[in-house]
Amino acid sequence: MKILIIGGSRFMGPLLVEALVSRGHTVTVFNRGTRKVALPKGTTAVVGDRTMGFRIKDNFDVVIDTCAYTAEHVKRVFEDIHFDYYLHIGTASSYQKSHTFPLTEQSPLGAWPLWGEYNVGKRACEAFLKKSARPYGVIRPVYILGKNNHLSRENFIYGALRRGATVKIPGDGLALIQFVFVESVVSSLVTLAETQTEGAFNCCGSEAITLLGLVEEMATIAGVKSVIEFNQKTNGVEHDEQEFPFANEHFFCTNQKLKALGVEFSPLLRSLERDYADYYEAVTRP
Repeated sequence: MKILIIGGSRFMGPLLVEALVSRGHTVTVFNRGTRKVALPKGTTAVVGDRTMGFRIKDNFDVVIDTCAYTAEHVKRVFEDIHFDYYLHIGTASSYQKSHTFPLTEQSPLGAWPLWGEYNVGKRACEAFLKKSARPYGVIRPVYILGKNNHLSRENFIYGALRRGATVKIPGDGLALIQFVFVESVVSSLVTLAETQTEGAFNCCGSEAITLLGLVEEMATIAGVKSVIEFNQKTNGVEHDEQEFPFANEHFFCTNQKLKALGVEFSPLLRSLERDYADYYEAVTRP
């Protein structure tokens, strides 16, 4: 197939390009060209700013959009690019704040104050898609982990633990949260792109863990003792990402729809151990 990736220059992007090319697809990558990325042979790179228009005349079987944050972002794709199927990377934080878990694809989208404008923009993307009457799919990932994570998540916690610093956990640290590893996100995108399956799909592992449990497990993996302090001032919607990467609010979903398509989700602790040994042990060395 002929596939256009919008974005594709960091974290999951290079892995996605490599996976698609390895499966014989013809891939074009469109982004601002601000990061130097080694693309597989045969990949076409187009430099541009989506807010200024795409000016791409090719016809694509699939467009995979990794960086649409507003309805206008999606609208511009639909106006400027010829394609058969659009695949949007959404977010599980588009769901309406709920007291009933796990969240399913049938759970209502709506306001979730913790996520602010990110929630608003991503919901607007999906609202546009629903009205478009065009074939599309949406994945809704939870917190994404993995090697080379551009967000300070694993790096933040392992770094603090290995320095012997106090890890300040928001609230009581007992909210259940969920993760998905970047390889499973890529596998989900490849599966949906190749099958052009329509609809929304939660993208998440099969386990949930408390913030406290996560820090303690990561300390065990790193072979250090954790020093933990709880901060009620940063609980819930008052979350401070500079103090701890994850909020103390329940955040977990079902993953049965993607599993039914053959996507596999690796166990949380085994994947944390793998990524620590392969990457984070070196980059967080005191």
